Amino acid sequence: MRAHLYTGLDGDFHDREMAFILDSAHTAAFLALVGTGEPIGLLELSLRNVVDGCIGGPVGYIEGLWLAPGHRGRGNGRRLVDFAAAWFREQGCRDMATDALLDETGAQAFWRRAGFEETWRVVQFRRPLGDR
Repeated sequence: MRAHLYTGLDGDFHDREMAFILDSAHTAAFLALVGTGEPIGLLELSLRNVVDGCIGGPVGYIEGLWLAPGHRGRGNGRRLVDFAAAWFREQGCRDMATDALLDETGAQAFWRRAGFEETWRVVQFRRPLGDR
């Protein structure tokens, strides 16, 4: 599911990132299951101290949400967002946030329908600091 959500990353990266998510007290991953127990979706959440457009933390952040194509358009995405909101409230969050790539207009429309409002449009940069 992560390969569908985060395209262009190799399996080793996914393995290392999932190990980090599972080991951290500030991140969580959940599977969405149908009644038969079949996984149909993935939800990755984190608690962030700072998020553009939000004042104070922690801020609940939906890092990733993916649903199998046959389960989209049926309210499942909204149910996952509602699940995330409840989980974030339990963690003491006042706000939740997420992002979408600039060219992912379908994702942007989904987030708007789910009650999110756009805060900023940016291009993010990274500079590695080397081994610790």
